[in-house]
Amino acid sequence: MGQWQSQPVCTSAACVQAAAHVLQGLAPNYAQMDPCTDFDQMVCYGTFEHSGDNGGTVWDLRDRTERILRKIHESSSHAEAIGFRSTMLTARDSADEYNFDMLRTAYQACMDTEAIVAAGITPLTDLIASVNNYWPLSPSDLKTTLSTDDLDGFHQATLLVEQLGVKVFHDHCNYESPVMADFLNSRSNRICWSTPEVYFGQNLTAYSDPEAMEHYSRTLANVFHMTYPNLDDGAAAAMAEAVISFEIDMVNLAQPYLQQSGDFFVSHELTANVSVAKLANAAPALGFDKLLAGLMPSGEAPSTILMLVPDFWPQLSDVLANHSKAALHGFLVWKTINALAEHVYDETLWTLLGLTPSENRWEECVAASDRLIRHIKDRYFISAAYPDLTMQAADKMTTNILAQFKKRINELDWMSEDAKKRAIVKAERLVQNIGYPKANPDLRSAESVASYYEGLNFTADHFANNLNALRFNLAKQYAEANGAPNRNNVGNAAEVNAFYDPTTNSISIPAGYSQLPIFHYLLPEYALYGGLGVVIGHEITHGFDNDGRLWSEDAEREAWWDNATIAAFESRAQCFVDQFNAFDVAVPGGRQPVDGLLTLGENLSDAGGIRAAYHAWLEERKSMPDVWDQKLPGLEHFTSEQMFFVIHGSMWCDAKTPAKMAHIMSYDNHAPNLVRIKGMTQNSREFREAFKCPNPEPTCELF
Repeated sequence: MGQWQSQPVCTSAACVQAAAHVLQGLAPNYAQMDPCTDFDQMVCYGTFEHSGDNGGTVWDLRDRTERILRKIHESSSHAEAIGFRSTMLTARDSADEYNFDMLRTAYQACMDTEAIVAAGITPLTDLIASVNNYWPLSPSDLKTTLSTDDLDGFHQATLLVEQLGVKVFHDHCNYESPVMADFLNSRSNRICWSTPEVYFGQNLTAYSDPEAMEHYSRTLANVFHMTYPNLDDGAAAAMAEAVISFEIDMVNLAQPYLQQSGDFFVSHELTANVSVAKLANAAPALGFDKLLAGLMPSGEAPSTILMLVPDFWPQLSDVLANHSKAALHGFLVWKTINALAEHVYDETLWTLLGLTPSENRWEECVAASDRLIRHIKDRYFISAAYPDLTMQAADKMTTNILAQFKKRINELDWMSEDAKKRAIVKAERLVQNIGYPKANPDLRSAESVASYYEGLNFTADHFANNLNALRFNLAKQYAEANGAPNRNNVGNAAEVNAFYDPTTNSISIPAGYSQLPIFHYLLPEYALYGGLGVVIGHEITHGFDNDGRLWSEDAEREAWWDNATIAAFESRAQCFVDQFNAFDVAVPGGRQPVDGLLTLGENLSDAGGIRAAYHAWLEERKSMPDVWDQKLPGLEHFTSEQMFFVIHGSMWCDAKTPAKMAHIMSYDNHAPNLVRIKGMTQNSREFREAFKCPNPEPTCELF
């Protein structure tokens, strides 16, 4: 939007800060470099110098967000908190006072490390004693198997920890919540459970590695010795072996299903509606009917839920029935300790579990606020860092980019006419969640936020605060079962990230992403669209990438493209796979190629997002006076078209060490950032035209 002035260079504070960020990354000889081949080096040359190892633009922005949140949390009063760069909270208000008291009490309890260290492991062992009260048994009894007389106590003990979010014999299909929009019927929410998570996660080969199992056994034995009363070394070791034996049997049982579904996470093709009553009869040891009834605020189990691989659960019930009560008790306790140990402090326990204290305790405590009372934390954050003009600019930009994406769909020669029509309908039904939630609760209203957390109370006891919040928030989530899906969920409003959710056909652009140097409503339009605009275009394109295309305009999992369109898509997508397979990055001991198939969805969305954002900017520029297309100070060398890409490229600059890069490559479905910049220079026709590259044709193109 720039400045309302006629001078050719923008001198607002926002423009100066954005320009400074770009300039500190530019190579000193950038004017002599060839952007068509070395754009990543040209714009990211100074990243290491200014951001250090494993730093970069996005990480710097996250650090800035954390500092804002720290200032808010460490304010001594509501008045001080709203005085910190406040754009929303302007007066003393009883609801806001209540909200601030909760935030401050939780934060201070978390920061009181002296009290946490003094309490040691006792809060955790007290919880385990409660488990024993529901289901008392001798941990040394490794021969007696589960009987029908044990089931009530076993199920009550399991429910006790499940209400704290400890998922013992199942997991959630959705990482964030046990409830998700039903991908078979988009008008309703459903509970969805998947196969249980095990200690070694997706590294299931560890269970056949004798050395790994020996270390695992010692860890378990030491943990049991610490947490079970009066358990000697021999009994602890025997119990550890029994628990591992059970876990191995569970992993072996799951292996055939995992080979079909790919991993422990939800596989939609293998997920089906399951009758809870029939499941209770077929898998009595699991007691899922009683567990669901206890988790539902109504006290009644739903008639059906979605479950991954329904045939798995009766077999798992049989495995439970064939193992000792002590093994099952130990597994339940082990899952509880793993889930909750971070909320206490005992040096020996933390060493056994591989936990390490953060160098900055305040960072952990700000993160704790997000887990415990996210909406209160976010209300203060948006007051400090997200004025209404920012939200309005981001929302308008999203609408413009979506319009260009729809226009592009009509121009595609590889989609059939029917596929185009349905794709446009899907784009028109996309929900734009910009900034923060406006309902359930409405962060603009102190009363709405206070009402949301009614019944949740905090004290100076950090562990108790966590348990109270875990129970409260999980009950809130289960209460959403069978209601209408919340298509307006922004998530963590302070997060520097953005999302597309295929189950609701919605994008979320949290307030945390709309900050300098990436975004400010006073920046020139090319900077707005080249920065956050491309992120928005990226998330829109996810609705049509290799996974998004499998979800219809009704946000249901179904095939809605004809075979010819699918074949054309796959042919063009293969170009991206081959292209990114050819990129490699430095890792310890050499170089490692990028996985073009793993990163396909992100690479497709990068290319589509850049194009949609660029053309939305061009269209917007037609209706604006020339003074809004000002230069940034010190960057007059570049045209506005080139600056669109300079801004975008600088946004992804980072400086990863080889060791960090190897770790990221092991799990991330995004290509490394510098590789993403290279892909942009090769796949954007608009980039190649802006910098007058010899061959303007993109290497790969889909949307």
